[in-house]
Amino acid sequence: MLAIFSRKLGKNLWMILGWGLGLAILGYFLFDIYETMFGMNVDLQQMMAAFPEEMLAFFGGDVDVFDPEGFIHLEFFSYIPIILGIVAVSGATGLIVKKEEEGSLELILAQPVSRSAVFWGKLLAHLVTIILILAITWGGFALGLASTDSFDLDQGQLIGPFVSLFAVLLLFLGLALMLSMILPTSGSANLVTNFLLIASFFITSLAQIEDRLEALNRFSPLRYYQGGKALSGLNIDHLLILLGVSLVFILAAWLLFEKRDLRFGGTGWLRVVLRRKGEESA
Repeated sequence: MLAIFSRKLGKNLWMILGWGLGLAILGYFLFDIYETMFGMNVDLQQMMAAFPEEMLAFFGGDVDVFDPEGFIHLEFFSYIPIILGIVAVSGATGLIVKKEEEGSLELILAQPVSRSAVFWGKLLAHLVTIILILAITWGGFALGLASTDSFDLDQGQLIGPFVSLFAVLLLFLGLALMLSMILPTSGSANLVTNFLLIASFFITSLAQIEDRLEALNRFSPLRYYQGGKALSGLNIDHLLILLGVSLVFILAAWLLFEKRDLRFGGTGWLRVVLRRKGEESA
């Protein structure tokens, strides 16, 4: 499993550096943008007052853009689950099934390695990839925070939003991995999961301005995502919900991979084909 983990993580090196450094630079310069806005406080408050309350609620919920917590949420954490969510989902759907469709998974499993070792080795490498991207991004935010006196925050407080972000990314990653074991192709699993991710974003955003959507919003993963609001403290209940559902999805994906026959080229419909008792694993 260690060899599989190391090889997969090595392949992700450029993705880690590209996404991590790009987002870190963005995070660093957000603090300069805030200082510029703070110097124009009066004029910008008048401009913001001209926007409909519904528009501001859709993009940021009940946040004050002139408050550090509200500014960081609106300018970064409000939309980053969509961007990194697509990255996490695309990687998850291709972890196992893409190799299966290419026909290379059979060669891997022909070696003295178990299905569990392949599954957990590749999954852990993907999780570490996401964690490293978030860690590098946090570093950019930490450097930006150290360069300004306008924020009454410390670097430790910046960890909270990234923990909440990781939890919601883990949920969609687990869902994508599970669906890739059920749907006919990795592409279809990618499509369905990204659709659910974007739908969750719109449902949670619209629920800020339409109370009738709150019943549906209870089932939206992004309802339990705090983003920049976690600067004032993590909501442990929401965090545990996201992590608990993620664990269920990942364990379900693992069991499906362990029990089903291999399928190649994305042929067929539902992939759940249990191996007959006594048959050897593919």
